[in-house]
Amino acid sequence: MARAGFLLWVALLAFGLPEVFAGTGAGWLTRPDVYILAIPLYALHFLLLCHLALKARRTSWPALFLLGIVFGLYETWITKVVWSGYPDSDGFAMGSFGPWFGIHETVGLILFYHAITSFLLPLAVLTRLFPAYAARFPAPDWIFGATRWALLRRIGLALIWGLISGHNMPDPRLYLVSWLPMLALLAFGYWRLKHTLAARPILSRFGLWAGGIWLAILYIASWPALRTEAIPPAPALGITLGLYIVVALLFWWQKKHEPASQSLLPAPARMPFFWLLIVFFIGLATSVGISAGVGLAAGLAVLPFLAMVAIGAGLFFWLVVWRGLIRRC
Repeated sequence: MARAGFLLWVALLAFGLPEVFAGTGAGWLTRPDVYILAIPLYALHFLLLCHLALKARRTSWPALFLLGIVFGLYETWITKVVWSGYPDSDGFAMGSFGPWFGIHETVGLILFYHAITSFLLPLAVLTRLFPAYAARFPAPDWIFGATRWALLRRIGLALIWGLISGHNMPDPRLYLVSWLPMLALLAFGYWRLKHTLAARPILSRFGLWAGGIWLAILYIASWPALRTEAIPPAPALGITLGLYIVVALLFWWQKKHEPASQSLLPAPARMPFFWLLIVFFIGLATSVGISAGVGLAAGLAVLPFLAMVAIGAGLFFWLVVWRGLIRRC
């Protein structure tokens, strides 16, 4: 039962951070599709990729970022956003690479939003809160550290995610009923689980097979059912599959690292929760401002979407090209 409770908590974390941050999980508590598709997809991807990183002994930041890119690429087959833009838009948000791949949808979503928000951020929270993760993965000092750079990253990312969340949930009531249950369940769950011995990142053989089969079923069922009209022609599908191969080769090229934390003892657990509250209040202020017709709130909310593209490209060249290929560290 303890293991099941911990996995449920991880599932909520893996879903809540990217989806509630983005506003696509608005009203998630009462939506059947969240429990059938979204939570299992996020949770299974996160757990399986963590397992893969440890089994392959590739836990450097370049390797983990590459796994985050894999996390981002999952969306192409489910939502088709990378190939055709957001469902409520007429096309790509910021132009495209050729006819099939949006600039924002590829660079911003895959290299920044999903790589960081869907994978590295939940991993940072787990590594900070649970010693079993802290002993196997690099310490999340990039965001929860005590340095000036870590503080600047916390502030910058809180602004990006808060503005995005408020922009995509401009109804403050919807914003509150989306955020407050997530915060309460995460806090209560951690209070119950903080001393558990079930917080191990390695899956059992049964868990590995069950998770893989479950994920395959979700893909097979959702591929033809969701946005069928947005499925691109064969060349785009071939390029997408090729991207998986390139990322896989880059991942295996990384040096093996012993699965041990790169920092001292974890900082107090209150830091991730306090930071989440900051994101929450920034988003709430944005949501209230937009609903009240404040032009500044709507204008500021556009900036994070531009920042996502710039940061995503920068992270790829710094972590993958410079550290992963040239320096191999």
